[in-house]
Amino acid sequence: MAELIKNKALMQRVSSCGLHDFLGFDGKILLSTVMEDELLDELKPKDYVRMINDIRPDATMTPDSYTYIDDPLCLSWEQTMKQAGSSRAFSELDIPVVGLIKGVIWKQIAWSTERAIELDCGSFAIPSRELTELDLLDGVISAIMSVLQKGKRDAQLLLYGLSYPLRKRGEFVYSGLSWFIGARKGLYYKGNTSFLITDASIVSEECRCAACKGRMADQLKDDIRSLALHNLLQTIGRFG
Repeated sequence: MAELIKNKALMQRVSSCGLHDFLGFDGKILLSTVMEDELLDELKPKDYVRMINDIRPDATMTPDSYTYIDDPLCLSWEQTMKQAGSSRAFSELDIPVVGLIKGVIWKQIAWSTERAIELDCGSFAIPSRELTELDLLDGVISAIMSVLQKGKRDAQLLLYGLSYPLRKRGEFVYSGLSWFIGARKGLYYKGNTSFLITDASIVSEECRCAACKGRMADQLKDDIRSLALHNLLQTIGRFG
């Protein structure tokens, strides 16, 4: 969503046809609301609802907010409560809503999870990259799972921002945009490796995935959509 907010011309193009037609992708699209702090301050709940209805994803996360460990607790509580308040507007949407969990202490995380449950969210997401770097992810997962188990909720927990699995547990789903970012940089995924699509030293082979349909890697260099989908299918094949 951040790229659409920053680029009004792009937003108009996507709104005119919808995300699926714009991307040339007929699978399920989950809209990420994670974005830069300064963009979050500009958006009101009605803005989210209007944009989501315009671009028509299959599902969306609830709004993001910024909470930092080194901020005074009053600030992180303010942001956590603001995010929960904005999320209530998402009950107007007729698509599935994934509860984005925020907070820096156990009480905030649990409170954020409870508010997402009140929205009848069946899936929940944690922005995980920084938590992983700080070795805090396990504690946050435990806090969320404790709330879900107390309410006897059978739910999916999406670790947003990771493109690799941390543990083999059926209840976790992993997400990342490395497949798309790599395609934009000209990277071609093959098994557990990747290489520049223009690298003449790599022997190109036919690929029979749904994106390539028998084409070789070097034939995708001017088709970023197919390259991105190929990379995504390779990622799913490794971790699915």
